Amino acid sequence: MQGFKAFFKTAKKSLPMNLIYFFVFTGIALALSHSSADTKNPAFSSVELSVAVVDQDRSDASAALKEYLAGIHHLTDMEYDKNTLLDRLFFRDLNYILILPAGFEQKLVDGETELFETVQIPGVYSSAFVDQQIHTYLKTLTLYLAGHFSLKDALRRTAETLDSAAGQVHILDTGSKQPSSMREIYYYFQFLPYVIFSMILCGMTPILTTFWKPELAQRISCSSFSLLHRNLQLALGSILYCFGIWILFGLTAFLFYGSALLTQQGILCMANSLLLLPVAIAVSLIISCFCPPANTISMLNNIVTLGMSFLCGIFVPQQQLGDNVLAVSRFLPFYWYIKNNDLIFEFSGQPFQMRLYWSNMGIQALFICALAAVALMVSKYRQKAR
Repeated sequence: MQGFKAFFKTAKKSLPMNLIYFFVFTGIALALSHSSADTKNPAFSSVELSVAVVDQDRSDASAALKEYLAGIHHLTDMEYDKNTLLDRLFFRDLNYILILPAGFEQKLVDGETELFETVQIPGVYSSAFVDQQIHTYLKTLTLYLAGHFSLKDALRRTAETLDSAAGQVHILDTGSKQPSSMREIYYYFQFLPYVIFSMILCGMTPILTTFWKPELAQRISCSSFSLLHRNLQLALGSILYCFGIWILFGLTAFLFYGSALLTQQGILCMANSLLLLPVAIAVSLIISCFCPPANTISMLNNIVTLGMSFLCGIFVPQQQLGDNVLAVSRFLPFYWYIKNNDLIFEFSGQPFQMRLYWSNMGIQALFICALAAVALMVSKYRQKAR
């Protein structure tokens, strides 16, 4: 097991950097947890806004949604004229514009999530209440449709369910810490891909690079230590190294949140984060094949990890990213991780469905296969080049 021992002897050199990442992330998690605990009893007041609805569908579902909003806000039914709408928004005649495109009802019945468009005044946070009210209505309606009610019955039951709460937000303090714990776990796993990738790329890539250096590679090839045994032992060392990092953050989460991590949501988050490891291993192997110096590895780590974090919704929620950004981020593994994290806690307004969870996990597995194939191809090419 010479290669295995050499792997972990080299790993000791990256221990200080990994500890820095670990303690910084732990501090962020504690800060977010404290912030969530401080805001668990906020005071809300009912606010009536001037809302314009551009109904291009003219269906029963769009009419029911407008009726629900009309009971809360000052609703204006308008035709789509971009200049007129923007002018009225600019002069504050309107606070919020909701656009229901043609096919809204059919997309709703089919279970699609991209149902409507909105135009809001930047920096006016009261518009977030309208967003929440629309998502609450559609989420309730979706649940009735999922229960095999007809559209007509689902619309009627949704109106009955939300009628008593229209225009009001009630905060019920039951004394339970469970909602706060779930919110804290959400933030913990939201930022986890960034730190795990940083630790693995900055910690493991220099180790693998050492074994790709021409002098050492030629020396190994002249010894009785076969290339197959070397690769198998390096693979075992990489798996244990990354799995150890994952266990460390799992134990940290359990230390912070206790039994809340053992709920279904906590277990699903742990399973979702486990798929980050093979992705990080494959990316590290691809980078190490080119034997970059230490400062280049750090630069590549910032480009890859920070780039995916900003594009895929770690630092900025996916709901606030533009369509063009989301179109690009769908080709990155972090996007599907965050999509699953939002789905588990229903932060995107979509009710949790195990089918969608496993679908997102499957897409992440396809990324793993694709990156592993690229890593093997690059490794084979580098070997032939020498």
